[in-house]
Amino acid sequence: MTQPKGTIFIMDDDLALQTVLEFALRNAGYDVMLAPDGQEGLRMLEHITPSLVISDIMMPNMDGVEVFQHIKERLQDDGIPIIIMTALNRKPWFADLEADGAVILQKPFEVERLIELINVTLH
Repeated sequence: MTQPKGTIFIMDDDLALQTVLEFALRNAGYDVMLAPDGQEGLRMLEHITPSLVISDIMMPNMDGVEVFQHIKERLQDDGIPIIIMTALNRKPWFADLEADGAVILQKPFEVERLIELINVTLH
């Protein structure tokens, strides 16, 4: 059994996308943990330390921007990168997120591109 490359934590309310990403990332050698929204994601992050976090922007209960504001300092202090996925067209405030250390990934995207981004970011 090979050693996992790390744990990817995904927050997204789109079950189909979660399933595709979980399958692809596990095949790429990563462990995967999932949360259906930002609130649940924040609760889970109190007890886990992932290698990388992926969050959607548009989610119920707490959107990805709020989640990022809550977690950025703790995760960045631990050197944990944050990728934010969005179907939104580029907005002026994306630059603020990027300045704070987020990587913005526009949907739709090729899953292989996400895996390459994760591989480069983590190694």
